[in-house]
Amino acid sequence: MTKEKDVLQKYNIIPKKISYKNKLKIITTSTNVYCLKVKENQITDVYEYLRNHNFNNYIPLISDSSDPYEIYPYISEKNIDKESKALELIYTLSLLHTKTTTYKELNLEQIKEKYEKISNEINKLLLYYYDLQDYIETNEYMSPAEYYLIRNMNKLYISLNNAKHDIDKWYKLKEKETQERQVLLHNKISLEHFIKSENNYLINWNKSCKGNVVYDFLNFFKNDYKILEMENLFELYQTKYPYTEDEKYLFKALLQIPWKITFKETNYVNTLKVKELLDYLEKANHLILKNDEKNQKA
Repeated sequence: MTKEKDVLQKYNIIPKKISYKNKLKIITTSTNVYCLKVKENQITDVYEYLRNHNFNNYIPLISDSSDPYEIYPYISEKNIDKESKALELIYTLSLLHTKTTTYKELNLEQIKEKYEKISNEINKLLLYYYDLQDYIETNEYMSPAEYYLIRNMNKLYISLNNAKHDIDKWYKLKEKETQERQVLLHNKISLEHFIKSENNYLINWNKSCKGNVVYDFLNFFKNDYKILEMENLFELYQTKYPYTEDEKYLFKALLQIPWKITFKETNYVNTLKVKELLDYLEKANHLILKNDEKNQKA
């Protein structure tokens, strides 16, 4: 296997200083600074696709497809607050989706398979929480985490039933369509994977793929809802790249699906787990309500 130093020599990169930032190795030479990381998959075609679609908000690789490492120039970030950085991310994300939009013939079998997969997930979660509630309520004494969950269990049921309603609406709309639009999904959207410098850059494209546009903002919400007010960011994104009616229902359905909670830790940790889930559902619900109210006024 090619060693790291061999790849650096291949591109005449002679390290003077080496430091680390997350999974990145930062290599400083006498003239430039580079990032080096182990290649997670073949992403050269992604960069070619972006170039062909005139999307330039990525950092081009110095290394080529035959190398086991990715090497690219190190870009210094501007020191701006997270809210301003998030706005720049939204502009860049909407540009990515606008420039890579394509349409493909709708495959009803695939749509049905997707519908059944999401519906089954919702039904399994409903049964799981019904059983968990029955189990907790049969205990003589509830732990603080169990009591906290039982007091708020209705929020989970409402969210799951709303998700079921929305995915049913999505499927009914898709049955009448013949085409579906796709974009190139970055698939790991977060503030961590965005650099604001003289230019805007989305980084870490190793999970990118073509697919339904809703998954990028969905990932963004799930990654950063704890640190950002998502309602205004979603509203801004919708002014730049409005979802179609069926995309809105799919987005709402996926956004409202909670995850499973298990009580296998200390009471303190279990209580925090319940709080995290309830906070997520509350923020997801606020985003949906605000967007629905705006659509109704329009």
